Amino acid sequence: MTFRIEGDAGDGIISMGNVLAKSIARSGGHVYTFRTYPAEVRGGQSTFQLRAGPEPVHSQGDKVDVFVALNETAFHQHKADLKPQDGVLIHPDVKGVWEGSNAYGAVRYAVDFDRITKQAVGNLKAKNVVVIGMLAELFGLDPDTIKTVLADQFRSKGEKVVAANSRALDAGVLHTQKHITKIDKHRLTFGDRTDLLVMSGNEAIAYGALLAGVRFYAGYPITPASEILEWLAKHLPQFGGRVVQSEDEIAALSMCLGASFGGVKAMTATSGPGLSLMSEMIGLGSMAEIPVVIVDVQRGGPSTGMPTKDAQGDLDFAIYGTPGEAPKVVLAPHDVEDCLYQTINAVNIAHRFHIPVILLSGQSLSHRTETIAPPDLSKVAIYEENFFDGDGRSEQRFCRYDERAEAGTSRRSIPGSAGGEYRATGLEHDDCGLPRFDPQTRERMVARRRRKMHAISKFFHAADRSPQQDATVGLMGWGTTTSIVHKVVRRASNQGLKLTCLCPKILFPSPDQTIREFIKPLKKIFICETNSTRQFAELIKSRYSAELIRGNVEVISITKDTGLPFTAAEVYGPVEEVLRHDRHQETVNL
Repeated sequence: MTFRIEGDAGDGIISMGNVLAKSIARSGGHVYTFRTYPAEVRGGQSTFQLRAGPEPVHSQGDKVDVFVALNETAFHQHKADLKPQDGVLIHPDVKGVWEGSNAYGAVRYAVDFDRITKQAVGNLKAKNVVVIGMLAELFGLDPDTIKTVLADQFRSKGEKVVAANSRALDAGVLHTQKHITKIDKHRLTFGDRTDLLVMSGNEAIAYGALLAGVRFYAGYPITPASEILEWLAKHLPQFGGRVVQSEDEIAALSMCLGASFGGVKAMTATSGPGLSLMSEMIGLGSMAEIPVVIVDVQRGGPSTGMPTKDAQGDLDFAIYGTPGEAPKVVLAPHDVEDCLYQTINAVNIAHRFHIPVILLSGQSLSHRTETIAPPDLSKVAIYEENFFDGDGRSEQRFCRYDERAEAGTSRRSIPGSAGGEYRATGLEHDDCGLPRFDPQTRERMVARRRRKMHAISKFFHAADRSPQQDATVGLMGWGTTTSIVHKVVRRASNQGLKLTCLCPKILFPSPDQTIREFIKPLKKIFICETNSTRQFAELIKSRYSAELIRGNVEVISITKDTGLPFTAAEVYGPVEEVLRHDRHQETVNL
């Protein structure tokens, strides 16, 4: 079932959705949520969409089963998203636009939420909980489970607030039992697991950083990355870590580089405007070979753009946005669970290869919640650097940037280590860090840094990939589009159509062998991404032009840049048209 709740910002829409998601998870259901809200402090519309079922859910859904429209604006803007014939519309019992809503074919329940809430708690602050009570009674969610979630969520505000919310929930349930006759067919179904975690992408990144050993975080608040700063500020000190709210993003990354230079694993997070400010310090991290992780939670740009909307417009900048061919790594997690593991990978890669790593998330991934299984920490490998021991007994001079080092990476020393002194600078340098500008030194050091990138490409080439199954049509995506890609492949398979997919988790340096193997048997490749300039598609076309030309492979872009993520239908439509045409051609040829 897919629920959408929309109303005025300040009506508790997001809180309502979070309570529903946690309650369904505790009942044994899987959830996948999507939210969008205005950038203004007050005013505008907030939307929370939740898809739930007994098995893992991989997308927000195409159409809505239950639409709770708490004002007329919500109904006008999104009534076309409601499933025709068997959709359910729930709205306030007031005269106006609702009178004509039956023409759309939905089952309609009209409720005076304001009156019920005032009678139950004396004010309108708990109106959202009255709505939850109605949904629970209509669609089969246990009120006692919801009450435990409400108690957890509002305990910090005192017992009176918890009690008021409990009364509001009971009022919504009782009103539905007495005054509403259920005429729709929908009912929530649950699975057997009740140990599932409900986590957002930002929370998963913060957890991953903690598990990977990050003990210093500096950041400047920016939507949609601020929750990472807030979560770590609360929890990191409990593990001996430190969090600093810096004056800007330049200072944040500078502090992280300083902490890392001192031997502490460090991370920062930002969005597009902040990443642009960090470019100079990323270059310093590349030249001085200081490991650091930078999370970029992408949003609609350019400039301030759309702070609360989704986009994948930072890929080109993440790869090329530093002058002087600065080596760096760009990763992209695919879902909430993957946010945790790719953050660990980012920290591991940064410290294994002494390089800045950019982790590209996005607004829809950072703020959506999903049910995930508790991570098996016994299978999580954490890389720990082997620092120069600093015994001071070696007669040989310490060469921090030894060009003979395997994979272009030599040991670091912690400042103050006896015998481990070296120059750390943003200037080009020799093996020991002394500034040098002669052609021979430059050539050696450039080659050394290039070897590092080649080694990373071979070391880390993870990707989500479906079997080829004799398919000649492929679908690629990255980051937040991955779940939609897999949904489209499953839909095609259910229709008897052959479609394969590949979604790399490392975008730079490219996993060349994996991508070349994927391209080889194909005749057409669709690439979907939420930007208007086809950034990933252009990367594939330029880097693998020889393979594409040799195999006469056509690359077809599916782009969207509206601030909202793809639905499966938006991607499946053009792909299905080609698949059915190709199957028809095969039949004719036979």
